Amino acid sequence: MSKIRRWLFVMSLAFAGCACPDAQRASADLATYEWFAPMMTAYVNADPKLDDGAKRIHLRALEAWGQRVLADAKARGLR
Repeated sequence: MSKIRRWLFVMSLAFAGCACPDAQRASADLATYEWFAPMMTAYVNADPKLDDGAKRIHLRALEAWGQRVLADAKARGLR
């Protein structure tokens, strides 16, 4: 398993068991995404081991996560 996938797997496990109220969870998800997305985008774009197809896959996954997080934040009145 690549470092990226391992990290995303760990992050998903961390939030899967969160028993926080919805607005609190959405706020935490948004803060995590805003911190993590720029760093991960730069990492993926700079990784010489990833070909263009792999980079597209990783960036699409990151974009899908961002869309979900931003939609949830908007639904909770955070954005």
